[in-house]
Amino acid sequence: MSLGTNIQFYRKQKNMTQEDLAEFMNVSRQTVSKWESDTAFPETDKLITLSDYFGCTLDELIKGSAEENFTEDAAGYDKEMNSFTRAICLGTATVLAGVTTLLFTVVLGLDETIAAAIFMLFVTVGTAIFIVSGIRHDNYVKENPNIKPFYSVEQIKAFRNKLPAFIAGGTVLVLFGVIALMVMQSFVDKVVPDVMTEESFDALCAAVLLLCVTVAAPMFIYGGMQYAKYDIEEYNKENNPDKPFADRLMSAISGGIMLAATIVLFIMGFCFNNWELCWIGYPIGGVLIGIVNCIFGAVKK
Repeated sequence: MSLGTNIQFYRKQKNMTQEDLAEFMNVSRQTVSKWESDTAFPETDKLITLSDYFGCTLDELIKGSAEENFTEDAAGYDKEMNSFTRAICLGTATVLAGVTTLLFTVVLGLDETIAAAIFMLFVTVGTAIFIVSGIRHDNYVKENPNIKPFYSVEQIKAFRNKLPAFIAGGTVLVLFGVIALMVMQSFVDKVVPDVMTEESFDALCAAVLLLCVTVAAPMFIYGGMQYAKYDIEEYNKENNPDKPFADRLMSAISGGIMLAATIVLFIMGFCFNNWELCWIGYPIGGVLIGIVNCIFGAVKK
């Protein structure tokens, strides 16, 4: 393939127009058009900038075949990211299922020790999934901190067309849980205390809502992680050894927040026997992480 064909191919892989690339390179659109039609040759400094931006060597850009390079996933990136996504979804669903099961044990009036044991079983399995998949993924990232882009524009567009379905599906499930909760609350006077205690009824309402969240959460996670999978440029930037201190600090703070949420869960559950509300630290932690990301994002800008 010629230099012009390679430039055009790499540009399309980044979903850029000639105008976009021209703006990035500080040249006119006509100049980019001439490069791609091989009627003009970029200056040396422009070639270096192009190769750095496209994530290829000068030889690959000038003499190589961009299309052949892009179609090969030599590092097994796609397989690894799919596997990691499934593991995170499964781990999340397992932990949430544990909380849901705990609430149902309250409804059924099971012994607290048995209920706690069942809950801890779910949490243990979920935690094990997180640890094993996290270590494996971390090892992969260390071995492959830089991935050469290989997804085609068609592949990226195909997934982006599917993404709204995951978001809509998860949202509908959560809203369904909220509606179910509201409907159930309207029958509280007819159920309490004739059918069950107020504590059991509240636990049942929370369990129904959380059951919907348990199914919805993996849908959100899968959609988000798969969307990020196709952004190889961001993956390379995120795993750059020279990653800015602010980014490393943000990651550490986020991890600390979720660790604190887990500690709160155990303290509220085992020390105060408040298993119905011990999970509240996780959504609060999620909100705090969102705030931290917004603050650091604004500071970096």
